[in-house]
Amino acid sequence: MFAKQRYFAPLVIALTLAVSFGGAALADDSHGDGYQKEGRDLQLGLGLGLADPDDIDSAEIYYSAALRFRIGRQYDEPVWDGDSYRGRPPADTGIRGYLEPEISYWSSSDDGVDESDLLVGVNLIGVVPTRSADYFLGVGFGVHFLDAEVDDGTVDIDDSDEAIGGNLQVGVDVNISENAALFGTGRIDLLEGDRNERQTKIYVGVRFKL
Repeated sequence: MFAKQRYFAPLVIALTLAVSFGGAALADDSHGDGYQKEGRDLQLGLGLGLADPDDIDSAEIYYSAALRFRIGRQYDEPVWDGDSYRGRPPADTGIRGYLEPEISYWSSSDDGVDESDLLVGVNLIGVVPTRSADYFLGVGFGVHFLDAEVDDGTVDIDDSDEAIGGNLQVGVDVNISENAALFGTGRIDLLEGDRNERQTKIYVGVRFKL
C-alpha cells in the first residue's frame, strides 16, 4: 500500500505542471499573434498512473493505451518551427473532435484477495487547441472485464464478471515536438453493479501524432 501511495504525489505534481504549462501557452495565444495548430488525424497515447477503486489507500498502478481518430473537417498540416507551430490559422480554430478506442488495465493483491480490471472502450473527445498545448474533455463507455480471486488459506474463490461502465475525463497535452506531446489526464469511471463501481484515475503519458 505505501509503495503505491508514494507514486500518487509525483503524478499529481506532473498533472499540475502540465496544466500550468498549458495555461501559460493559452495566455501567450491570447494576444492573437499565435497559431492554433491543426491536430494530426491519428494520435496514439500511452499512459501510466493510478486507479483508485475504493480509496486512496488502495490505489493501484494503471496502464492505458488509446488511439484517436480525427472526425469532422480536415485541413492541411501546420509548420513546426522548432519551438511551436506557425502559419495562418485554419477556419476551425475551435473545438476539434476525435473518436478514441482505448484499452486499460489495473490489478491489486492485498490480504489474500487478488483483483483486476481490463477495460475495452471507446471515447468521444473534444479538443481545444492553443499554440503549445491542447485542452481536452471527453466522455465514453466500455466493458470492464473483472476478475477476483480469494485465497486466505481456508477459502479459495475464483470469480470473473463483466460490467458496462461510463467515464468522464479532462486533461491537457503539452506539445514537445511536431509529432509528440506529454499529457496528463484525470477521469472518473462509473460501473454497473457493486464491484469497484466508482474508479478515480489520474495518469500521465506521451502522445504520438502520426
